[in-house]
Amino acid sequence: MGKTKSKFVYEFHISVVDLATAAATQNTANPANPGIKAAYLAYEGWPVHIKIGYDKLPFSQGSLNEVYATPFWSHANLYGGDLFSRRDYGLTLSSTIMNHINLFAGAYSGLGENFFEYSGDASGTFEYVGRAEYCYPSKMKYQSIDEEGSPIPVFRIAVNARYMDKTQPAGHSILTDEPDAPGAYGIRIFDGKRSVYGGDFIVKYKGFSFLFETDMIKMQPQSSTDPLYEGTPSSVNGGVINAGGFVTGVNYNWEQIKSVFSVQYENINANDLVYGTQEWLYLGYAYKVSGFNSVFKVEYYIPTTEDKASNPLKYTGQLRVGYQVIF
Repeated sequence: MGKTKSKFVYEFHISVVDLATAAATQNTANPANPGIKAAYLAYEGWPVHIKIGYDKLPFSQGSLNEVYATPFWSHANLYGGDLFSRRDYGLTLSSTIMNHINLFAGAYSGLGENFFEYSGDASGTFEYVGRAEYCYPSKMKYQSIDEEGSPIPVFRIAVNARYMDKTQPAGHSILTDEPDAPGAYGIRIFDGKRSVYGGDFIVKYKGFSFLFETDMIKMQPQSSTDPLYEGTPSSVNGGVINAGGFVTGVNYNWEQIKSVFSVQYENINANDLVYGTQEWLYLGYAYKVSGFNSVFKVEYYIPTTEDKASNPLKYTGQLRVGYQVIF
């Protein structure tokens, strides 16, 4: 990545291991760990910055936060890539007003991390994304840990939304043309309309940080027999399926002993036409040998409530222990 004197910014970021994994699974991109993570060119010489290419979407604080700079090994399920894409190819416009308000708007392929696999779909339409943030006392980085030990409270509050209509023309089907793009729950992209809206909040103070995010999804499949309707008649579903949930967490950065402690809770309903929700509790600890560039991390992931219909987990917990080096 780099920046020129004429205020052009560029980045090309790949993971060779993830590219090899995708190739071994018939070129299927993993939303949580895509082989291509960024490939864009931006111009920041005007009040409105212009970015063209592939990068993270301006949606969801949890998705934008760098997971490697936390005690956890992966993003929460809500914004980890199963419910909506985290990256896509398209155009992003952004601007900062009075160093407190950040505005983003863009149009994208709608295929997310699968863009390089399929390049487009038969609907020929875009996904539109918008985000508005208010930061105090100034613009904040997308990091959930207070490594600076903020002497005064600093916070960011934001709202965002995204919309796409991927209604397929006669003779085409998402499941046939882009078979893995719908994702684990079939709602990342489908034959119909989808709206996602939500908000998030973070505050940091003297090593502590508190986060909250909620994202809700409204789906309107074109066919009344679409599997997302779970066999319910239109008199019951009204032609609409809802999904979504929330994530909240608390972190403490104890710099004197180079340690970070984190607790996070998550609640998701993958389809309101199916009874049940999913709930998780995350406990994390990190010992920073050299910040998060060289760090020992332990995460205990506990699925406290299963959604047996939508996602039968069939295990009671998972312990993840490892050492992370960034270079």
